[in-house]
Amino acid sequence: MLNLPHAIFVPLIEQGFKSMSELEHNNPDAFESENIDNIANNIDVNSVDNYNIDNNNINQTAVLKNRHKSNKSALVLLYSLVIFVILLVCAFLGTQAYFHNRVAPGVHFAGSSQIVGAQLAAVSKNVDNAVDNTKIEIKDDRGKTINANFEDLYVKVDKSATVKNIMRSKHDNAFTMLMPWVQKTVALQATRNDMDMDAYIIKKFVNDKDRAMPYTAKYDSGSESYVVEDGVPGRTVITLPVREAVKKSLENPGKTVKVTIESRRIEAPIKRDVAKKTVDQLNNILTKKITLSNGDSKDFTIPKSAIASWIKVNADEQRKQISFTVDREAVNTWLSKELAKNLNQQKIDQEDTYSKKGQFIMTTLKGVNGVEVRYSKDVANKVVDTIEKGTDAKITVPTNVVKFAVEKKIVEMRIVVDKTTQTVSVYKDDQLIRTMPVCTGSNGYYETPNGTFHIYLRYDVQAMQGFNRDGSRYYLPGITWVSYFN
Repeated sequence: MLNLPHAIFVPLIEQGFKSMSELEHNNPDAFESENIDNIANNIDVNSVDNYNIDNNNINQTAVLKNRHKSNKSALVLLYSLVIFVILLVCAFLGTQAYFHNRVAPGVHFAGSSQIVGAQLAAVSKNVDNAVDNTKIEIKDDRGKTINANFEDLYVKVDKSATVKNIMRSKHDNAFTMLMPWVQKTVALQATRNDMDMDAYIIKKFVNDKDRAMPYTAKYDSGSESYVVEDGVPGRTVITLPVREAVKKSLENPGKTVKVTIESRRIEAPIKRDVAKKTVDQLNNILTKKITLSNGDSKDFTIPKSAIASWIKVNADEQRKQISFTVDREAVNTWLSKELAKNLNQQKIDQEDTYSKKGQFIMTTLKGVNGVEVRYSKDVANKVVDTIEKGTDAKITVPTNVVKFAVEKKIVEMRIVVDKTTQTVSVYKDDQLIRTMPVCTGSNGYYETPNGTFHIYLRYDVQAMQGFNRDGSRYYLPGITWVSYFN
């Protein structure tokens, strides 16, 4: 049976039925089975061949259309993926730019993440509020209570450094910076002085007359040395819980932390042998010389009293130790004032005397360079380092130097000493002005030798002073016509 498509088969059937209807109407015998087979065999074979060609073309067209649709779908998917990646990168870069000068996601301060996205001014305000609102409530076992802040407890908060730490937190990694689940807590940046804090707490809770005092080191100005200061037994409080409370408050500020301390009676908190060891260390420091030079002609040695004034002795009663520190600011303040006084030099021009013939006679006034100290904290740091090491040192201070000039003076006056006649003849140029009697001195005692000498300095009136033969001093005011010769 032929497999004709409906579009071709239906017209043929319709035409066949039309012909058969006419034949049936005109000749009913024509519809016997044998005749029907003949009709079927008369169908045009060329029509079937044309159908097969068209069918192949249709199939190829359909395949091409399907391929085109598949390629188009793949391109759409690729473009969508590229656009998505571009949008994702833009979103990432945009978020990075937004948080460039803001607090990164996941950063916590003072127990909260509300600071995320804040800029510098807001962060500074948050830090100020956190510091101001931090309180430590201290209660002893006798019922006395005090409230203290960081300043009371000798905790110095560096607000500026804390703000920088918050702003920079997580900014070192571009990928984790934007991940809120990667968290980082920023604490207050601060320096503590536990010894001063202990002294403050003990003073608040223990009366002076009841307080236990440690053996310690003390500077004695009379002997210019350190000595042991005696300790006494008495009452004290255990301050370690307060130190822990301060630590927690720095990590999580802005709250009131309550802490309880205990009191007890003890012997001197620090023993004599500990204090004696510190005294020996400090006295060894005072034996060393720290000399400062202007690099020209002046030196200056720092006095022991100044060094002692910079050293602060710290008695840690909780750890039963004595230590000492050097106050850098005190050193800097003292040196900035004293070095200029002791090392600056005023410029003095040199005077050299010559004869009329150009012969050098002598230097009548020695020249001095002008020196001005250029002080900086580096000098103070070197001094502090030397004290801490316990060594001698000579430190050259930076200066501005102005070289002295040399002035040449022509000497016109000369004298000729004659010990035999005990006379002196005075000449101006080569002309004799006057011959006068003199005393040339005792043999071996301030004796003036024979010879020709140039007068390089003269005074109308001058006070004369010096030493007598027995070592006593003499002073003769109002001596007229004084001349110096060489």
